[in-house]
Amino acid sequence: MKYSAKVLDAASRPTAREFPALERPPVIWDDDRWWRFTERTDLHETHYLAVHAADGALVALAPLLLTRDGGGLLFYDVPKMTGNLGAFGDPAHLTEDERTRWEELTPALERARPAQYPSVALSVFGSHHGIVHATGRTADERREVLAELPRLLEDAARFLGCASHALLYATDEQAKTLGPAAADLGHVPAVLGAESVLRLDAPDWDTYLATLVSRKRKRANRELREYAEAGFTTVIREGADALTGPVVDLQVALRAKYGLPGGRPRVERDFAAIRETVGDSALVLSAERDGETLGFVLYLRSGDALFGRTAGFDDDRAKGVYFALTYHETIRWSLANGVRDIWYGLAAYDAKKLRGCDLEPRHGWFHFTGEGHQVLTETVRLQGDGENGRLRGLGPNSTTPQGD
Repeated sequence: MKYSAKVLDAASRPTAREFPALERPPVIWDDDRWWRFTERTDLHETHYLAVHAADGALVALAPLLLTRDGGGLLFYDVPKMTGNLGAFGDPAHLTEDERTRWEELTPALERARPAQYPSVALSVFGSHHGIVHATGRTADERREVLAELPRLLEDAARFLGCASHALLYATDEQAKTLGPAAADLGHVPAVLGAESVLRLDAPDWDTYLATLVSRKRKRANRELREYAEAGFTTVIREGADALTGPVVDLQVALRAKYGLPGGRPRVERDFAAIRETVGDSALVLSAERDGETLGFVLYLRSGDALFGRTAGFDDDRAKGVYFALTYHETIRWSLANGVRDIWYGLAAYDAKKLRGCDLEPRHGWFHFTGEGHQVLTETVRLQGDGENGRLRGLGPNSTTPQGD
């Protein structure tokens, strides 16, 4: 075969010095520094799939997140995300018969999931597919690797002793090649949502506002006026020191609100890891009043793009701040500082599309084995159909092929 692959652990993977494509790439999630951040998680084992050509040359590298027992992060723990609508899916967009079947399958999921561990996902934090091709590779050569990737991932899952695996968060363009290759192996396709990207082509804030239709321009001006009248100012901090104590406090409160584990120790550990790996790319916009930080949004910058990482707001004292800070103030700063793309992540599609984001679908392919595999296989197919229906319901530029 033209391509082979080897599973590497974090200690033996090539660095940016050895694999230059990892050195400050356009997408922060492909950056060697971000991969070092991911390697510090205690929720997954981080491995890598090193793809080699017939002559032995390393032509691509992709992260593998392995989960031993169901304790992984929801968006990368393959059995856990299957059937969990917090990850993706919307049964309201299924047919009546499909919804009935969904409800019939749900009670069996808890019994079926344990047999699917260990499990491995080809993806990286940031809800990103993660594959990085060597510099100088042509488009055709990249497609050749993608066509082999489902087979290579299946071999890697077998090597790691995994009962299930998935290739997650591929783009529409990648799906054109990955979909048929995965289908040939019997892997189940699913639409996982859409990355929301705001593309800025105006030279400054006033010109940007002038390009908006009247109702959107009025909304932006109203939200900014209310923000100012409530006494808020925006403070910009860049670099590792941007993650201040008040930002930590707001993040701790946010995690507690949604019942996420770890509390303050986890937040402090994660922020320390960000400072030590991608700290020089950090940008924090804070909404402050009378010296207090009542809201923030953290971005990571790579070239002319910002990538949203996390945010937090004081629900009682920062009402209405979210949109002013996360969209208008972020856009204003971006236009003044050479940023042309803002990646806002998955979910909350209605609000993001309303504010001008393009919705770029993300795809996955799943494979389950062993006892109960039929339950998860059927569930994830319905789940993906429901998510696809949700995106289609959002109108033009939101539809997506299944890739199979």
